[in-house]
Amino acid sequence: MSENLLIALQITLIGMSLVFGVIVVLWLMMSLLVRLTTQREKPLKEAAAPNLADPSNLKRRAAIAAVSVALAHELTPQLHEFPEPPTSMVSAWQAIQRSRYLTQRSLQRRLRR
Repeated sequence: MSENLLIALQITLIGMSLVFGVIVVLWLMMSLLVRLTTQREKPLKEAAAPNLADPSNLKRRAAIAAVSVALAHELTPQLHEFPEPPTSMVSAWQAIQRSRYLTQRSLQRRLRR
């Protein structure tokens, strides 16, 4: 190989290795910053669970759930259904005839050239 080509390949190799090396260094720096700056949550102590077997408590919780679902249903906007597009003004027979005419016309133009 010629000397110019070898120099060009060396420059290309150095440039590509620099680019990928910088990408790897940035990746390592970002992962290090994420590890150092994340706030770790302390595990919460288990709170005493209320007595769920109490029938009045269950009825109250069911009523709260029903009211919250009803309110959420009222607040959500109703979806608007779009009407179907009108049918095409061209029948299938007309479409076939037009495509056949255009095909013949394009063939005639090709033959003229």
